[in-house]
Amino acid sequence: MPNFGTPWIRNNLLKCPDQPPIRLDTPAWFAWLETISLFCYQPPDWPVRVTLRKEKRRQQFYWYAYLKKQGKLHNMYIGKTETLTAARLQQVAETLRSKARQSR
Repeated sequence: MPNFGTPWIRNNLLKCPDQPPIRLDTPAWFAWLETISLFCYQPPDWPVRVTLRKEKRRQQFYWYAYLKKQGKLHNMYIGKTETLTAARLQQVAETLRSKARQSR
């Protein structure tokens, strides 16, 4: 479960406290991404979550994904805000899951 107040995505639907849900890949989704720096994503049928953070590198902001599995933190570069689609989130989650399995 996310920390209280952390935006959370399940089934391609963003849920934030005190806001109506936002469907991914819509103009409202990309506008919302410009205003925040952290959210959680839970792929379908997964018991764990991926945390996404917007970080400043080389005078620009980029998104990175983090997955903690068995005490080890795995991370991955995602890209700029305009690349953060539902398909990209799923791809990143699968890649991180694979990295976590290989590190056992």
